[in-house]
Amino acid sequence: MSRSGQAELASGTLADERPTSPAGARTAAGLIERLLLAALILGLAWVPAWLGSNRMLAWGVNGILFPGLVIAYELSRIVLNRPHQIAARHLLVPIGLFTCVAGWILLQISPWMPPILVHPIWPLASQALGEPVPGTISVDPGASALGLLRLITDASVFWLALQLCRSAPRAHLLLYAIMAIIAAYAGLGLYLAGFEASRIPYLDGPAPGLVRSTFINRNSLAAYAGIGVIIAVTLWLRALRAGAASTPGAHRPDRFLGLPARFHWAEIGAGLLALGALMASGSRGGVIATAAGLACVLALSFARFDGSVLQRISMLLLPLLALGAAVAFMGDIVFGRIAASGLTDTSRAAVNGIMVRSLWDAPLTGFGYGTFTDIFPIYRDQSISTTGAWDKAHNTYLEALQGLGLAFGTMLIALVAWLLGLCVTGTLRRRRHRAPLVCAIGAGIMLGVHALVDFSLQIQAISLTFMALLGAGVSQWASSGVNLSD
Repeated sequence: MSRSGQAELASGTLADERPTSPAGARTAAGLIERLLLAALILGLAWVPAWLGSNRMLAWGVNGILFPGLVIAYELSRIVLNRPHQIAARHLLVPIGLFTCVAGWILLQISPWMPPILVHPIWPLASQALGEPVPGTISVDPGASALGLLRLITDASVFWLALQLCRSAPRAHLLLYAIMAIIAAYAGLGLYLAGFEASRIPYLDGPAPGLVRSTFINRNSLAAYAGIGVIIAVTLWLRALRAGAASTPGAHRPDRFLGLPARFHWAEIGAGLLALGALMASGSRGGVIATAAGLACVLALSFARFDGSVLQRISMLLLPLLALGAAVAFMGDIVFGRIAASGLTDTSRAAVNGIMVRSLWDAPLTGFGYGTFTDIFPIYRDQSISTTGAWDKAHNTYLEALQGLGLAFGTMLIALVAWLLGLCVTGTLRRRRHRAPLVCAIGAGIMLGVHALVDFSLQIQAISLTFMALLGAGVSQWASSGVNLSD
């Protein structure tokens, strides 16, 4: 064969191969993303199993698992030369806030800070020991380092869900998977609560009477189950709306009211399990916070519902009936506690007052992220009982401000608020695929209210689940027709 013929053959071969190369990369990238999404779901199923991951060993496992999935995702982008589904430039503000907070925690645990910034406890330790002790801003660098590890784990779940759920079907798949996981743990908690001597061998103690499932306490289970209630109601309303739009004569009230009897039993069953566990937990804060989140979900869902006033009202019937049944069977647990103790806890209010006073001793530097257990005994006074130990502040906002200082603590709170604001913007702009956005907002409102009276966001099973919902919500912030990739 002549050289010209060989050149033509070679060029033809290359021309045939070039178009298939991007397609092959897309296929490989799609397969990897599906595997990573499956791994993310399995990871979210694992985190509640051991006291809600409220143990150091669980923190280590999660700190390897979820950042490892992010590393695998990023390596796949490099090897396959594929862009991110959502470019970092669209999230410069939250990324900048997170970088500032993480960088400040690193400075808090650094032993090379100027003496004026070092906490006074370290010079006192040097005098007591008679030898130099490296001083840091944090009163407990180890606790601050663990807090940073948990923050990085949370950010890893958010980033992974953000990139994997840009596809609306994947975002909804993640919602259904989380709903099923929460329903399973709620069902387990209800089962265990029915046996006075029942216990899971690796937990701290039995679980009689009030429901706590596999969590460290019933308040944490209430927050986790509240997320399940919000997801189930959101998905049920979405499915009901889609069924009404596709059913002939669905505009008639009698047809519309009959739709729940024929469709969507998965959402109804999961929602009832989560609602039963929530009510049986006896958590006043959990019930009130979930009610606030549900009110937000209903408002956002009905705002874009194309139907008559009667149809909108009829959509409320099943949630109201389910709530009425839960109150009838298990409401005496919650309302009995309210009747006996009221809506407020004087001890928690006193702890909040102590923390507010402590803020002014280190308003700029803070005492070190995650050091509440170490710093609170210094300021503890007679406003609370002298018995018992407080290892959590029962107010996540004050604890963040105390640990990070007013500036960087506000940044951490503003970071989550900014992302929720993106979800709110998306719900106002979009008419389709709004369920991930509504779930993220509803869960954010619920946990934001609950964080005022408890430490639910410091339990990794709850924070990681919320980060997955928030990532899926932000991923649907803009229409799928808008290119947000690199």
